[in-house]
Formats: sequence, structure tokens, C-alpha cells
Amino acid sequence: MSLIRNPRSPTSLLNWVSHKVSTFKKPQPPINPRRSLSSTTTSKLPRNEIRRLTQLAMFDYFYNNRGLQFLIAESLSKNAPLFNDTLLNKLHNDSASCGDDVIRSITKFLLYHPVNEFEPFFESLGLKPSEFSPLVPCDKMFLNEDAFLLENYHVFWNYGIGREKMGKIFKEAREVFGYESGVLASKIESLERLGFGKVFVSKLIVCTPRVLTGETILEMVSVVDTVGSDWVLENLSEGGSYDWRCIHRCLAFLRELCGGDESEVLELIKNRPGLVLEESGEWTMILAGFQTKLGCSRSELVMRLPPQSSQEVGKCVSNLRHCFLFLRGIKMEAYEIGKVFRNHSHWLGESRLKHTSTFLNNLKGGKKRLCQVIQENPEEMKKWTMGLRVTPLPGTDVVDVVGSKAMKTQFLLELGYEEKEMEKALRCFRGRGSELKERFEFLKSLGLSEGEAKEMVKASPDVLTQASDVLEAKVDYLVNELGYPLSTLVAFPSCLKYTLERMKVRFAMYNWLQERGKADAKLAISTILVYSDKSFVKRFVNRHPDGAKYFEELKKSASL
Repeated sequence: MSLIRNPRSPTSLLNWVSHKVSTFKKPQPPINPRRSLSSTTTSKLPRNEIRRLTQLAMFDYFYNNRGLQFLIAESLSKNAPLFNDTLLNKLHNDSASCGDDVIRSITKFLLYHPVNEFEPFFESLGLKPSEFSPLVPCDKMFLNEDAFLLENYHVFWNYGIGREKMGKIFKEAREVFGYESGVLASKIESLERLGFGKVFVSKLIVCTPRVLTGETILEMVSVVDTVGSDWVLENLSEGGSYDWRCIHRCLAFLRELCGGDESEVLELIKNRPGLVLEESGEWTMILAGFQTKLGCSRSELVMRLPPQSSQEVGKCVSNLRHCFLFLRGIKMEAYEIGKVFRNHSHWLGESRLKHTSTFLNNLKGGKKRLCQVIQENPEEMKKWTMGLRVTPLPGTDVVDVVGSKAMKTQFLLELGYEEKEMEKALRCFRGRGSELKERFEFLKSLGLSEGEAKEMVKASPDVLTQASDVLEAKVDYLVNELGYPLSTLVAFPSCLKYTLERMKVRFAMYNWLQERGKADAKLAISTILVYSDKSFVKRFVNRHPDGAKYFEELKKSASL
């Protein structure tokens, strides 16, 4: 494939950098030519400086050699860090000791190895490699081979829609970037002719790109006529995706629940916009169906909707489902379950109950006893939510030997400690014997074998100094939310000694850096948790110029 050159000089930027950066060179020792550019220059130039020079070289290539417009060339060179790093790792150089060597190596490589320009283009729109890989055309390499892509890019840009928002549009309505000349602009104008202002249309396109295909125009107009454009503009989130058909259907359902009273519907969604906007109203429909199956009449459904605007409807459904499974798990009769939900669903949806195994261990009562307590006073379940310490049920026989040294010693013998090690082990394992045994059984209930659980607690006795509900919350976060396997806890059990707040702040920061190409994928838990705050900031947070600010925001929000 021949390389298309631009008559503008490709060496202008190189000459400028050579003059500024490398006016004098010291003799360099011979370097193994098989080493990559990144490894040979790291000791000479800071990594950030190498990346800056790479951006300059890429800009020179896209602008001077490929002849792309300044806006596109600048965006591709500055906003595709993963692509630039991949290019650096491909290069080999035997004398890259300063800035002009970096520029020269990249320029020379690009002259004879033209890159697929769609990859940095999609990354510059804010898409991750996993998202844009299926979107890269198989029969094209250069952006100017796609006749209308850049033209429609400029239409969006000139209308005030930023590049990262264009990435979302491309994911949800790719075909709009293939519209012929003037088509996209005319579709945007048609939205304005409906009486909507430029700010509204811009947000509407970002949140629901498929309005540009004409698929949901009628439903969108109907919803806006009902709730008003100001309400839509205020409550739509540019980070979300919406389906106007589903929103229209949910709004019609709420109108039916309110007996056709339009003012009552508006009052309902004014304070709780999530009813129609969260998952485009799908969660509200699921919640209504769930409540109906439990015996709620149509007139009662309005009162069963989440009472707070800050409460997510999806989380409410999840909490109610978890409570339902718990009640089924303790063999409560169906009509009794329906009675509990009809009278108490307003607070059951606000918090999550603990797992059934935790109840049975901590409440010191069987399933029949639990059913009896709940039927007598369902609000007793408020004491059994995540984060609260569960106390034994009143009236149960509790053996008063839980704190005895003999029980603790017996437990340690079962773990495999010998008599000569006992004195030291008694000091390491703090707590009463019954509590240690209970927490050990909880670890086994997670799916660990007895051998793995013993290995964990012997390596990190502090694990058993925490209440079962605290352990449960930490394991739930690491395994179910972050996706780490249970084997990770066996390999690094001391991770459980860190507070849940520390875990959430550290992993939120790590994910934020990873999304911006500043952190490696799937680091070990130990790497993220063990460092002090000062070291963590130095090793991770400072990789991004806005990292320190975001880290402080995370810590403040976690402490609220």
C-alpha cells in the first residue's frame, strides 16, 4: 500500500524539537537494538515527556503528512493515549536518548508503516478498545476513505456537541455518521422546528441519539408535551441512555393508576423523576408487576412506589426481591408474605436484609421461630439490615460459656494449632470462642473449603476479629461487585482487615484511572489496598492531572 504524502514539509516539527530539546548530545553507550523505545528512553526522559513528544510526532503525521484538518489531527494525537502507548511499544531504536530521537523514530516508523486511523479516532471519542474494536471497518485504513464520517463529525462539533459525547452517539446510533451531505444538519433543524431550543436539542441528541433516525420522534414529542421541555432538560442525564417508547408506556401506565388525572401524574414524577427515567421506566413496570403478584390492588400501587426521589427504583426492586427470597427461605406461607409486603413494602425497599445463613447463626433461632417473630411484628426486620449488628432473639436459650478460655482453646486446636503454640495463638485470636467459631463458619458458608478457611485465618487472624455482617459486606463488595474470585481472599486474606470505606475509595480511584488509560488492567487487591494514602497518591493518583482532586472528592463522599 503506498503512503499518501502532503506537500507540506514533514520535518518542520522535527527540526523545531531538535533545536529546542537537543542542542548538545553527550556520547551515548551502545544500546541493545532489540529493546523497545519505551525501555531505552525511560532512564533518559520521564515517561510523561515521552508521551508529550509522541503526541507532537502524531500531530505532525496526521496534519502534515496525512493532511487531516487541524481539529481532527490535534484530537487524534492528544486524546488517544492507549493508541500512542501501543505505538511506542512497537518501535525499536538504538539511540533514543532525548526528545529528537523519540520524534525521529516515530516519524520514520509512520512514513513506512501507516496506521489505521479509525482506532485513534474512536479512542479520541471516549470509546474503550473493547467498545470500538467491532466498529473498526475491515476494508478501510484512512479516515478520508469514509466520505461522510468527518463531515458529520464537524456537524456535531459545530452544533456544540463535544467529542466524548459523540462517542456515545456513535455507539447507540452509528448510522447517523454515515448520513450523506446535509442530511444530519436537516434532521437537527427538524428537531428545532418542533419548537425546541438549541440547548434542549443538543442534550436530547446526546441522551437519545436514535431521535436522529426518526424511530421515536412521536413518543418523544408526546412525553415532552406532557411533562414539559424544562423538566426533561433538567432530569435527563447525558451519561444515561433512554428509550422514548418505554418512557411513553410507563407514563401512560402511571396516568392509568392516577385515574387519568394529569396533574396527579405530574406531581408524582416531579418529585420522583426516576419512576419514568430510570431504565426508561422499566424498573417501575417490574415493581408494579411484583407488587400485583403479592396481592396489591391497582389503587394501592401508587402508594407502593418508592417514596423518596433519591431512592433508585432498581435498588428498591432488588431489596424487595431479596426480602421475598428470605421469607421464602424461612418457609413463610405465601399469604403471610403478601400481608407483610402490602403493609410494609415502603421501608422494605429502602434497605437490604442480611443473608438467611447470617440470620440463623446470629439470631439463635430456627426458621419457625423467625416466622413467628416477623408475623407478630414485621418491623423487627429493620434491625436485620446490612451494616447493623444482629442480636439474638428474645426468649432464646443462650449458653453463658461463650467467652470461656476453654471454648477458645478448643477452637484453636481444631484449626491445627499445637499445645506449644497455644499461648501465642490465644493472643493473636482476639474474641470469645463462640464468636470466632461463628465467623469461621461464615467463611465456610461463602463456598470455601474447611482447609481454605483454616489457611486464611491462620495467615491473618485479624479476619476473625470482625463481626460476621462486616465480613459479609466486605466479601460481597470484593466478590460480587468487583468480580474478584474467592481464591483471591485465600491468597491475600489480610485484605479483609481494611475498612469497607477504604476499599470503595481505592477501587473507585483505580477504575477512574483505568478508564483514562493511566492504570494497568485488573491489578491484585494487595497492590491497591496495602499502600498508605501518601504512597497511594504518589504511585497512582498523581498519574492523572485531575487525580488528586477526584481522590479528595471520593474520600469526602465516603465519609458522609
